Amino acid sequence: MGSQDIEQLLESAKYKHLSDATLVSYRDSDLDEIAVALADAHLRLCLVCDRRLTFLREEETALTITEQPEINPRDYFHTEIQRLAFYFNDLLTAWIVPFSKTAMRGAGDGDEVWRYESEDGLLRGWAILESDASLTVHFSSPELVWEGARIRFRLGPFSKEVTLQREGESGVAAKIKIPRRERAKKMADISIEVV
Repeated sequence: MGSQDIEQLLESAKYKHLSDATLVSYRDSDLDEIAVALADAHLRLCLVCDRRLTFLREEETALTITEQPEINPRDYFHTEIQRLAFYFNDLLTAWIVPFSKTAMRGAGDGDEVWRYESEDGLLRGWAILESDASLTVHFSSPELVWEGARIRFRLGPFSKEVTLQREGESGVAAKIKIPRRERAKKMADISIEVV
């Protein structure tokens, strides 16, 4: 290609908008020398294409920022107490969803009225309606490192602190018995705090 041909290309490039594909290739440094020269000549004179290029660069930066790898809770938390609190937050969601609906009739004495297990099986919870109409909430985990962790449990006006105790070599557990007269009418009014 002669110098006169290149000058004609540069002159015509001033007035023809760059395609999206060209702008993306320019942004990614995938153009040859002649295509870069043509794009540079156009971008010096065309605010529209210059702004489109700026938008494409910002879009790429935004996508790079949002495409982060999934974080494993074991790697994220600095202490076992923080990790346990993370699991209890998930358990709370699993409690609130079914109990935010109007109460259902028909649960009999000794019936399990709620059950939860984390995806990795490290925390389990269940609630049983006892024969005296009290509610017993159980927590268990195979994580022996959580032995001695204190949990502040609140359901409506009822509040109690319990400690996760070792159950042989199988893990740790705690249970909370809520007397009938202290059971909350709004069962979704619950909080669990690791203290």
